Amino acid sequence: MKPGRWSSLGLVLTLVPVSSMAMGGGLVTDPFSTLHGLPSAPGVLWQGETQLPPLPKVAPAAEDWAGRDWTLAELTAYALGHNPQTAAAWNGLRAQAAALGVAESAWLPTLTLSTPISRRQAVSTAGFSVPVRNSVSPNLTLSYTLWDFGLRRAKVDAARAQEWVAGFTQNQSIQAVAFSVAQAYYQVLGDRALLLADRQTVAEQEKNLEAAELLHRAGRATIGALYQARAALAQARSTLAAQEQTLRASQGALAAALGLAPSTAIGLADLRLEAPPPPGLAEAAETLMQAAEKANPTLQESRAQLAVAEANVRSTRAAGLPSLAVSGNYGYQFQNGFAPGDTWGLGLTLTVPLFTGFNRHYQIRQAQAQADQAAAQLRQSQSTTLAQVWQDYHNFQGALASYPGARSSLENAEKALEVVRAQYRVGQATIQDVLLAESSLAQARYTLIQKLVSSYVALAQLSQAVGMPLGEAQP
Repeated sequence: MKPGRWSSLGLVLTLVPVSSMAMGGGLVTDPFSTLHGLPSAPGVLWQGETQLPPLPKVAPAAEDWAGRDWTLAELTAYALGHNPQTAAAWNGLRAQAAALGVAESAWLPTLTLSTPISRRQAVSTAGFSVPVRNSVSPNLTLSYTLWDFGLRRAKVDAARAQEWVAGFTQNQSIQAVAFSVAQAYYQVLGDRALLLADRQTVAEQEKNLEAAELLHRAGRATIGALYQARAALAQARSTLAAQEQTLRASQGALAAALGLAPSTAIGLADLRLEAPPPPGLAEAAETLMQAAEKANPTLQESRAQLAVAEANVRSTRAAGLPSLAVSGNYGYQFQNGFAPGDTWGLGLTLTVPLFTGFNRHYQIRQAQAQADQAAAQLRQSQSTTLAQVWQDYHNFQGALASYPGARSSLENAEKALEVVRAQYRVGQATIQDVLLAESSLAQARYTLIQKLVSSYVALAQLSQAVGMPLGEAQP
């Protein structure tokens, strides 16, 4: 090839994407190995490598929880300070308070210091080099928004309303934790009372079996009656074993509500069957509903959400209006070979949004629709709150109304069992009569315990719905 022909030739370099490079006879479809560790089939559990933060260590409780009997008030106070739910809500409120500070900072000017440092040298095509030039140019810039048609004020109002939302969210968390402690507390008391009742039933069935054996040996009872007494005792022991596990489960729920390990043993006083139910309420349902409209944190949060949405509408509208800002800067330059020099500037900047492709138009429509949605949610929250108070009020009244009947049923069942046992000893009643009376007595005990516990739980639930404590809640 002649040298002159080189001018008519060119070198073409084509860059092939890495994703389509041939490698080992195939295409490189995953250069970063993102598929590594994924399951081989849809039904295979994922066990990929992770770098999750470690779980917090559960510190041992400083109190001797099993050393004395704790009251509901003491347990609730401890839970409010140690349950993670209240801690998370409190930190959320603190974060939103800081966000309000961020919004408020827009009313202050900003001051920025920048100091470019450079070193330059140029070489000409003729081989001459320009001396190295070092320069330092500190520059101070001040800027402040003079007028923005209410944009900053609307953002501050929205941030303050968000702080209200976080505050009412914390109040909800406090009430939720208090109710969970009360519910678990009453459940433990009820389960312990049921356990004692089951133990009493086992003891009574053991006495029945002894009596059946004596009568059978004396020829005054059939073998069938003996078998029935044994079956009743076995059933009572089975019920007792199951209730022991139920009590352990409720004790774990109470410990978890306090922020403790579920295995923590907590000392509580026994529930006395002769204890009266909580006192009735002097307030009517309508009065409690009016109180809920002012105190229920869920309803107040909905009101705050509406305030946030309305402030966002004002903020979105103001963002599309002109704004006026003032700015100034001062700089000083140090450069080798030259005398130091300073520069300064002062000016006003008027920003007028002319056309944004209807972006602002749809943002305003979106904000207004969200405000309408928040208003509808407020009405729904109000309706739900009032309905909940009404329902919880009558549930509580129903629990109180059913308690005297349950007390009377227990007293009569105890007397009936005494009569049937006396008749059984002299042969005037059968083992079936005794077992039936035993069953009626056990059922009467269960009913009274459930009515007593239900009355306290219903009062606690009504207090949560209203948003304020109601009456005494300690059996």
